[in-house]
Amino acid sequence: MATIDDLKKARLEKLEALKKQGIDPYPSSVRRDQTIGQAREMDAKEVAITGRIVGMRGHGKIYFVDMQDESGHIQVVLKADSCTAAAFSLIPLLDIADFIAVQGMIGKTQAGEVSVFASDFQLLTKTLLPLPDQWHGLKDVEERYRKRYLDTILNEDVKHRLQLRSKIIDSVRDFLTDRGFLEVETPTLQPVYGGGFARPFSTHHNELDANFYLRISDEMYLKRMIVGGFDKVFEITKVFRNEGVDHDHNPEFTMFEAQIAYEDYSYGMDIIEEIFEYTALKVLGTTKFMYQGVEMNVKRPWSRYKVVEAIKEFTGVDALSWKTLAEAKAAIQKVEGIAEHKFAELKKMQHIGECIAFLFEEAVEEKLIQPTIIYDYPIEISPLAKKCADPRFTQRFEMFAFGSELGNNYTELNDPIDLRKRFIDEKEREKAGFDEAHQTDYDYLTAIEHGFPPTCGIAIGIDRFVMLLTDARSIKEVIPFPTLRPEKMTGVDVAPVAVKATSLPDEKSMRFIAILRDDVEAGRLMNALGHMTAGLAGGFEKAKDMCFLQYKDKEGGVHPNISHFPFIVLKADNAKQIRSVREEAKKRGIIFTDFTSTMTVGTSADQVRKTGETPEAELDYFGICLFGKTDELREFTKKFSLFK
Repeated sequence: MATIDDLKKARLEKLEALKKQGIDPYPSSVRRDQTIGQAREMDAKEVAITGRIVGMRGHGKIYFVDMQDESGHIQVVLKADSCTAAAFSLIPLLDIADFIAVQGMIGKTQAGEVSVFASDFQLLTKTLLPLPDQWHGLKDVEERYRKRYLDTILNEDVKHRLQLRSKIIDSVRDFLTDRGFLEVETPTLQPVYGGGFARPFSTHHNELDANFYLRISDEMYLKRMIVGGFDKVFEITKVFRNEGVDHDHNPEFTMFEAQIAYEDYSYGMDIIEEIFEYTALKVLGTTKFMYQGVEMNVKRPWSRYKVVEAIKEFTGVDALSWKTLAEAKAAIQKVEGIAEHKFAELKKMQHIGECIAFLFEEAVEEKLIQPTIIYDYPIEISPLAKKCADPRFTQRFEMFAFGSELGNNYTELNDPIDLRKRFIDEKEREKAGFDEAHQTDYDYLTAIEHGFPPTCGIAIGIDRFVMLLTDARSIKEVIPFPTLRPEKMTGVDVAPVAVKATSLPDEKSMRFIAILRDDVEAGRLMNALGHMTAGLAGGFEKAKDMCFLQYKDKEGGVHPNISHFPFIVLKADNAKQIRSVREEAKKRGIIFTDFTSTMTVGTSADQVRKTGETPEAELDYFGICLFGKTDELREFTKKFSLFK
């Protein structure tokens, strides 16, 4: 089988042959009178179309070429006796993936297929690489995302989903502008990040000699617009959060946010439901659709629960009965299904309200499948929302579907004295270890001291909205170019690099995780763990990112290559669980090593042979070792407990 280099070489030779004949393989002028979709409806008429060749067959005096543009596919019939001799002579120099322009008559073949019977054609672009289905295909999930420009050629459903994304955004915009909302633009670079709980991406402006942040939200600036005299403003824009990547998180994502003066969160709940219903009807023609095998319905009205009502409904716990922080934490630790490592976060909490939010997020969110509104969140986690009649809670609501949050909304806090106090409380949370605490925005405080009318803020995560309406399991399926590692990890001979303990990255941001079978004899497990860790640290191009330190004792003795990042060892019950983790790591592009029983027999050559003879489904996994971002690893390893 020809390699990619062989195929490219052959195409380069054809390119040179075209140039020798005086043919420009990349002309700038193109004749295009119709799209392919339009041409298909023009029976017995002359057309001039353009597109990419996606299939070729034939020989001698007749060839059939399949062409594609954004509007569809069509067959082109090239006959020696009806096509110009100059054009027909170029057929041997064409390849699948080339772009051509074709002129001819629309008709049907004897088989009844709508076709263009070409009288002439011109080469528009000579390609140097083939489409993937000519060689290895485009089966690897990460490769699909990385080479989306090929994914949309080969997978019609991917292309259709991205087209629906555009229609969904247009529908949201139409809904708002038809109701008198003004679309505005706010800064992407902000001196203070705010409007959400997230770690930012930071940068430095050289001319101003100042640090800035990519916005985690546009909320704080939209509210300044309300102060400035606008009643209804919105923005659909990119926001950036320096957090984990998983099936419903991407560091760069699209957010719709609006601010409406003289309204409260009751109005916000109603208009959010209207936007979802309107958009589904406009894009899909119905409010009912399938998502991951479940029939969803966004028709109004949705189910609505207060946070504490939802906790009681889905866990049986009455959070309103908690009198002390200790009582709250003790009750939460009895709730089934919460991953053990999450309790470390619980220990840092200083208020009952934080515990209520924690229990909701860990035990309730994933159970909210149908569109649902949850409202009246604790004041401790809602620094920008107005208080309810019960001052422990705020006029804040979020909407959920398929177990994911779709947006955060509230009656805006417009009391500058109360807000200043809330910002002080957030600083205390930051000191307690919550690195996503809301920052104090003094300029915003000054703005609302000039007068901020009663206002409702609403928001929708556009990407998750698109996921819902297009039956997409992963957020990467609805973002044309999702955030990926700069290059795919591959095994290479690069040794781990030791670094000095200065300017170290946050040790909580990355970690090693080993998951070992607890039903395998201890000696064999230690052997497996040793092999996996050695392979992980020594076998990847990005080993330097693992950050190994040189420790020194009091006498100056060096203790080399000690990991800066934590190494967590978890236990699994069986090989199936480890296989599941392995598959998830592959899907996410996380580097890992694993160890199976076939790697324990005889010499290494025997082990390689034995592994090669065993189907993957029959491999008996002893363990797996991974390295990656803490938040992302937690997403699919949280169900495992510590190995003791």
